[in-house]
Amino acid sequence: MFGKHFELDEKAMTLVETIGSYMPGGFFIYKAEGNEELMYANNAVFDIYGCDGLEDFKKLTGYTFKGMVHPDDYAEITESIDDQIEESDENIDHVVYRIIRKDGDVRWVDDYGHYDESERLGGLYYVFISDITEKHLAEEQAQ
Repeated sequence: MFGKHFELDEKAMTLVETIGSYMPGGFFIYKAEGNEELMYANNAVFDIYGCDGLEDFKKLTGYTFKGMVHPDDYAEITESIDDQIEESDENIDHVVYRIIRKDGDVRWVDDYGHYDESERLGGLYYVFISDITEKHLAEEQAQ
């Protein structure tokens, strides 16, 4: 996807921000190392989390992937992501986990990610998310 073929610099981030603003669903980019700091999140992500904008979202999540995931789900989710990336020839993962919105409401999200190595920034995840709470609850009730 990006990585060595498309390095994330200021020009590229401007392009990502422009494209991301038109995406109908949530899209974010975060660093794989360290505290998993986010590099970008679009407005749809802010909406999913019930936030009024970037600053509101940063306060809620610390602008990290760990801060986006329900604390009880984080360890299991990151282990699943690591395992899937290791086993995938295309560095793709899919996980479902809970989030806690700004208003305290717990929701379920579908997360499709792609891992890539960047020469300048190291490992990066490019992630699409959507709120699947109603679908998830309906499936649970059907079981």
